[in-house]
Amino acid sequence: MTQEEKLLLFKVLCGMLPYEVKIQIYNDYLGTMKDEKLNVYHLSGAYDIEYRKLRPYLRPISSMTEFEMDKLFDILHIDKDGNDEDWIKINDVLGIKFFFPTGKWVEDVAEAYDYLNSIHIDYRGLIEKGLALKAKEGMYKTK
Repeated sequence: MTQEEKLLLFKVLCGMLPYEVKIQIYNDYLGTMKDEKLNVYHLSGAYDIEYRKLRPYLRPISSMTEFEMDKLFDILHIDKDGNDEDWIKINDVLGIKFFFPTGKWVEDVAEAYDYLNSIHIDYRGLIEKGLALKAKEGMYKTK
């Protein structure tokens, strides 16, 4: 794992810490893996992120429900019908891209990322990079 990948994973894990993201931990001594909820102990050096002993379970962007997408639009004050100049592109290939020609408050965008963290969405492409695992169906409750 490169230093850049390690830093990216650490940023994502720290951002999701308050939202009970589930992780997979590999035990060197037993040669086994187990699933747990992420806590501060895991990030304090008890598990070595670098050697992929700790990987979060995240939901692909394509798993977002209509309700979740509508809530994201509401947070960003975007007309989901496209009747204003702001837009958002959501898919697994591009990730989640914002375009705000009229400008948005930084707080709105920060709230949007907090929301995505709270619903465990892989908006940074960690699953494709092998830094996260695809969440199992029903692992996280969705509306």
